[in-house]
Amino acid sequence: MSETVTQVSDTEQKIVRSRTCGCRDFYIAKLTQNDAKAYVAETPVKLARAIKAKVDEKWSSEKIYSDDGTEEVINSYEGTEIELEVNALAPQDRQILFGQLYENGFLVKTADDKAPEVAVGWRERKLNGKYDFKWLYAGKFAEGISEEASTKEGKLSPTTKSVKGSFYERSLDNAYEISVDESNLVTEDTKAAEAIENWFSKVQEKNGGLG
Repeated sequence: MSETVTQVSDTEQKIVRSRTCGCRDFYIAKLTQNDAKAYVAETPVKLARAIKAKVDEKWSSEKIYSDDGTEEVINSYEGTEIELEVNALAPQDRQILFGQLYENGFLVKTADDKAPEVAVGWRERKLNGKYDFKWLYAGKFAEGISEEASTKEGKLSPTTKSVKGSFYERSLDNAYEISVDESNLVTEDTKAAEAIENWFSKVQEKNGGLG
């Protein structure tokens, strides 16, 4: 059940916490540059109809001891594992995700295929009708695809496809994700409000662009 928001002022409001109840619009953007000098992504393309996104953000911690006690705890980001479940994949989708050859109507898979570096974006619907918009900046769907098919047994049994990827921080500034929770925007959040109007037109940046 979503919470009621009481507006305090133009720039201050109570925090809104609304449960997720939907997922849609998976987009993929190939990266053409990801190094210490620049981060450049191509125009995103829509993948397939979204069913579910499972995201596992992994951190590790290490304690440093001195004087018979904990002096400091060092936290380290290890990466984000993601699994996207979609209704179906076209050969063109497999070319983008896994680097497989699609030419003259033929899809050719080889042991030498290398998944390209990509960014992935989507949005999650909240119970209050608002959305949480997301982009993961850099990663690869190098773990392949999980799929199955079965014979027709009296009635149709449609199947789905699941793709798994490993994502990590980009080289430019160590950022690994950007998101906008529409429920918590205030009047002065003009750049974020503008960004979600065309969230999938490009891989979004906090200031509208790098730099």
